[in-house]
Amino acid sequence: MHITNQERFMQSSYNGVAKSFHWIIMILVLLMLYGGFTSESLPKEDRLGFFQTHAGLGLVILILMLARLVWRLSHPVPALPVGLPRWQQIASKATHHGLYALVILQPIFGLILATSSKFNLKAFGLLGLQIAPNETVHQVGETLHGINAWVITALIGLHVAAALYHHFILRDNVLKRMLPFVKA
Repeated sequence: MHITNQERFMQSSYNGVAKSFHWIIMILVLLMLYGGFTSESLPKEDRLGFFQTHAGLGLVILILMLARLVWRLSHPVPALPVGLPRWQQIASKATHHGLYALVILQPIFGLILATSSKFNLKAFGLLGLQIAPNETVHQVGETLHGINAWVITALIGLHVAAALYHHFILRDNVLKRMLPFVKA
């Protein structure tokens, strides 16, 4: 099914599937970031259970993001507002593409560190992830996983700030078209 640019301009809101993917993944990613950033403060006896849940949810996010990517590639999104300056169009696309790429990479980096760990971490306490313990590979995975978490956090901050800017300053429908139960 081919949709013309004119039809995209007429489409003012994301569909229910796109909104569901957005909000479910957003909630999971925020929980994972919070958990990852605060995990060192957990008592040692609680860390194994936490990391098993963290690894399991990481796999869930990876599957959801891949499904979301397939959905996104096969379903057009509403056009950017008419008259949006070129730099904002570029920033919007770069932020969205960056979030997609980095949120997909994050569980992959987590898998690199889990599969190379000297401990056999089990996702949700069920699925053993250790494949080939290797301290060097584990350190690389851990470093990439940590740096990527901070970059994702910065991009989420930028994304939220832009949405609020559109809503409260420009007073357009950019935020409303992604809100659940709202038709922009």
